[in-house]
Amino acid sequence: MTSQSKAWLWGAAALTGLAMIGLGVYFVHVGLDKSNTISGILGLFVSIAGLAISVFSTIQGRATLRPASRGNIRMSQQSGSNSTNIQSGGDMQIGDSNKFGSK
Repeated sequence: MTSQSKAWLWGAAALTGLAMIGLGVYFVHVGLDKSNTISGILGLFVSIAGLAISVFSTIQGRATLRPASRGNIRMSQQSGSNSTNIQSGGDMQIGDSNKFGSK
């Protein structure tokens, strides 16, 4: 986690804490009946927002899990004096007629 994301996280936590303290003071001020009504309405909106975020995350997660196109994916790297490392996606053929080595 970078220092900038830590700062954002601490800022969000501090803002949430201040909002909770503010709501608590407000609820004590307006009384139990009105604070119960306001809490129910706020809970409804928080639940709707949570449902929307979870649906969005599910749709986005499924899109990233889709396999890439099955085209020719091939990477090769030469190392040493007489060796070849091959990485391939999909079907993989090594050497001539799937035989190891050049003999």
